[in-house]
Amino acid sequence: MNSLRVRLALWVLLPLAIALSFSIWFSYQDAQQNAQTQQDHRLWTSAQIIAGQIQWVDKRLVSSVPPVALEVFASKSHDQVFFSVVAHDGQLLAGWPNLPIVFTPTASQTDAYQDIVVGGQLLRAYSMARDFFDSGKSTQVVVTVAKTQNQLESEARALWWPNLLRESAMLLLVLVLMLLGLRHELKPLAALRGAILNRGHTDLRPIRLHDLPQELRPVVETINQYASRIQRQIDSRKRFIEDAAHQLRTPMALLSTQLHYAQSLADTDELRRILSALSHNRQQITQLVNQLLSLSQAESLRAGHAARTPLALHTLAHEVLIELAPLAAQREIDLGLGANSVEASLVAHRPALYALLFNLVDNAIRYTPPGGSATVSILQTPAHGVMLEVEDTGPGIPPELRTRVFERFNRGNAVDSEGTGLGLAIVQEAAAACGGTVSLHTGRNRKGLRVVVRFKTMPQA
Repeated sequence: MNSLRVRLALWVLLPLAIALSFSIWFSYQDAQQNAQTQQDHRLWTSAQIIAGQIQWVDKRLVSSVPPVALEVFASKSHDQVFFSVVAHDGQLLAGWPNLPIVFTPTASQTDAYQDIVVGGQLLRAYSMARDFFDSGKSTQVVVTVAKTQNQLESEARALWWPNLLRESAMLLLVLVLMLLGLRHELKPLAALRGAILNRGHTDLRPIRLHDLPQELRPVVETINQYASRIQRQIDSRKRFIEDAAHQLRTPMALLSTQLHYAQSLADTDELRRILSALSHNRQQITQLVNQLLSLSQAESLRAGHAARTPLALHTLAHEVLIELAPLAAQREIDLGLGANSVEASLVAHRPALYALLFNLVDNAIRYTPPGGSATVSILQTPAHGVMLEVEDTGPGIPPELRTRVFERFNRGNAVDSEGTGLGLAIVQEAAAACGGTVSLHTGRNRKGLRVVVRFKTMPQA
C-alpha cells in the first residue's frame, strides 16, 4: 500500500476506531448495569408491596397479592412474573410453588438477588425475609419475586443505542474532516508533481513553488541540486562537442585548400582518383562537423529558454532553396516552392528553423535520384496553424523504420555512403526548439517521402 493519503488515514483512523470500540463496549456494559439496576429496583418494590399485605388472621398468616404489586412490571416486552410467599415451616402462603430459590436468611443477610431458570427461561429473582409477630409469637416469611429478562435487554438497548449512534457519527465526522484535511494538506505534493510532469524532458530549471510546507523543502532542494548536476554534465558535453567541431573545422578548411591545390598539380589519373577520394572524404567530414554543430545548437535552444522572435517562414525557405540550388542542379533535381505555398510567419528561433529547413531540403536532394523533384510547401490552416511540408520523389522510408530514423546516426534504408544519419535527428530537435512536431508520410503520388512539420506556436498576423 504505497498511497500516502491512505496510510496517513489508517494511522489516524485505526487508533481512533479502536478507542471508540472500547468506548462503545464500556457504554454497553454501563447500559446493561443501569438496566439491571432498574429491574432490581422494580423487583424490590414489588416484594415490598407483597410483604406489606401479609397479616395475621385468626392466628394464622394470610397473604393477599394486590394487582399493583405486579403492575410495576408492565412493559411492551411481555415479561412473565413469578412470585411466592413461604412461611418458615415451608407453608406456601401465595404464589408459585417450587420456585428454585436458594436463599437462607441470616441475621446479617435478609435479602438477596439471584438468577434462576424456570421452564428453560432465565429469570432474575429477589428474595427477602421478614418477621411477623402476633401475641409474642414470631414467624419468618420469605417473599420472592422473579421476572424474565426481555425488558432488561430492551432497556439496555435503549440506553446503549444513542451512544452507538453518537460515537459512530463522531467517527464518520472525523473521517470526513480528516480526508478533507489530507486533500488540502497534500495539495503541495500534487503541485510538485504537476510542476515536474508538465516540463519538457530537457527542462532542468530549478523548481520554484510558493508556500511549500517545511517538510517538502528538503525534497525540492534535493531535486534542484540533482537537476543542476545533470545540467552541468549536459553543458560540459555540449561544450566538448562544440569545441571539437570548431577545432576540426580549421584543419578541414586547410585540408580542402591543400587538396584543391594538389588537384591542380596532378598529372596522372591515379593521383587524380586518390585526390578525388580524399576530397570526397573531406566533404563528408566537413558535413559531419557542420551537422554536429547544428545538432548541438538545436539541443541548446530546446533545453534553454531564449526568447523566440517573429520570423517569416517563406523568406527563410527562399534563402535555403537559393543556397542548395547548385547542389540540386548538379544532381538534376527539380527544386522549388509548392504552388499552394502561402506567406506565413511564426515565433521561433532563427538558427533552429534554418537548420530544420536546410536539413530537410538537403536530405530530399541527396536521396532523390536524378530527374526527380523536391518541393517545399508552406501551408496555414485555422485548425492546424502553420505547417511546413518537404516532399521528394526518392525511395521514401518504410513505415516500420519511420520512428527509428530520428535516432542519431541511423540512416534507415539508405544504401549510399553520403549521409551521416544526423539530418532527421537535427530536424526533430530543431522542430522541438521551435515548438513544432515532425511526422513522416508517403508522398501524395504514393512515391517518395513527405515530411510534415506542424508548429504549435501561434502564427503572427
